[in-house]
Amino acid sequence: MAESRQIMESVRGHLARVFPKRAIARARFAEHELVVNLPDLAVFEVAPPDGTSDGRTGTLPVLHRAPWLYVTSGASAEAMDDGYGLEFVLCAASAEPRAAQLVAMVANLHADPRYPMSLGQVLEIGHPWLPGASADHLIVALPGIFDPELEWLSDREHTIRFIWLVPITRGEAGFAKQHGLDALQSRLGAAKADLTALTRPSVV
Repeated sequence: MAESRQIMESVRGHLARVFPKRAIARARFAEHELVVNLPDLAVFEVAPPDGTSDGRTGTLPVLHRAPWLYVTSGASAEAMDDGYGLEFVLCAASAEPRAAQLVAMVANLHADPRYPMSLGQVLEIGHPWLPGASADHLIVALPGIFDPELEWLSDREHTIRFIWLVPITRGEAGFAKQHGLDALQSRLGAAKADLTALTRPSVV
């Protein structure tokens, strides 16, 4: 419990430094159903700033507006072989409890030694990531469209890497499995795909 509290304080402080103009609060989700492997998991809901966008552009995929962020705290308690733990970030166009549930489910899956997450990994959700959404898969990517300070948190107790769960369509999932994460990101960037939109055309 003490370690989870330390991680929570570190993650919240990190988010406050990276996003100083955003309100940060604990998100609600069905802990007893979703996080059997991580009983102390928390999810932070990071609200967008008023009237501004903090997404970066270029060859990376696009956020057409500053999104709501759902960020786990506690998945990093068990470090991987590389010496750091992972926390997960999911974006939504509006405040969305189902986004908190989904990112918690992925963190719980990662905590199972049989299913560790890694960059470029494609996850089949089994249903649209949000009701009515065209994307029904996630791909694990770096949070390169945000402030570069977001990716890493290092303090005396922990080294944590934050990675981004990007909703993608079934066709994009097949493309990524065949051609890799970088190729899909190039397609998404070229199409200026809005990755927080509930529905969007596939880029492949």
